[in-house]
Amino acid sequence: MHNAHFLNEDATKAIRKIVARGERVDVVFLDPPRTGSTPEFLDAVSRMNPEKLIYISCNPKTQKRDLEFLKKKGWRVQMIQPVDLFPHTEHTECIVVVSR
Repeated sequence: MHNAHFLNEDATKAIRKIVARGERVDVVFLDPPRTGSTPEFLDAVSRMNPEKLIYISCNPKTQKRDLEFLKKKGWRVQMIQPVDLFPHTEHTECIVVVSR
């Protein structure tokens, strides 16, 4: 791949550095732990202003909280797709596409 860049760093620190350098991306993929994202990360993503944010979550409660934060920043949910990765259990992943 020539049009992708992967980072192995704390997400909030990395996104803040990217924003400080004035870099821009088209899409941000976000797959936080069960505790969800941080307001600092979500704020930095909003300032970067990508075309889309793909939010993957295993915890609908924290995903809802974070989406409400993004909504206040002008983002809108375009699509929600649950994915059953663990059949015969109560666990699902939920993929949400968000844009401005």
